[in-house]
Amino acid sequence: MDYYYYPFVSDPYAVYTPNVWQSQGADELYLYSMPAIERQPQPVLSNAPAQTSIVLFKELTGYPNYGNPSGNADILYTGNRGTWTFDIQPILLIPGNLTAQLVIRGVLDDHTNVPVANYSARITINGTVVHTGRLPLVHGSPAGQRFNNWRLLTFNVPNLRRNNTVVIQNTSNTGPNDWIAFDWMELRLQPR
Repeated sequence: MDYYYYPFVSDPYAVYTPNVWQSQGADELYLYSMPAIERQPQPVLSNAPAQTSIVLFKELTGYPNYGNPSGNADILYTGNRGTWTFDIQPILLIPGNLTAQLVIRGVLDDHTNVPVANYSARITINGTVVHTGRLPLVHGSPAGQRFNNWRLLTFNVPNLRRNNTVVIQNTSNTGPNDWIAFDWMELRLQPR
């Protein structure tokens, strides 16, 4: 039987056996030059001032199976109306000092036989309508499972209050078992 050794030398242990033994002090281990590191370009960094922002997050958990990653979401069937509230602590709310945006993560049902153009909603924040009509959402996929194609809807909050109310009315021109799902909502606050 033939044995082959890499790197094809007659004595396979010759590669691992030094010809000359040299003593090396422990401090000499760190004195080697690292030319590859010395030639690297300098980093390009920024150090802008930090921006203050506060996010009030609301996980929506009304129905199991579709939300991601929680597995839950709130669902509004055709003609349904839902109401959600965001309460701001008084210490955070100085009138006129904050701007706010509402971000909603949503998707349409997985009924791909119903045209996307037939789905619509009216969204009001603190009594002010911020959206009426078709939503820029798609049908959820994969069908019958946790959806992985949620979209974000972002609206400016025109009149921020201590107790903020979000109302969504499903105004779709679809069947009674068709729906729009909402995974979570965020109220993002920033100083002016």
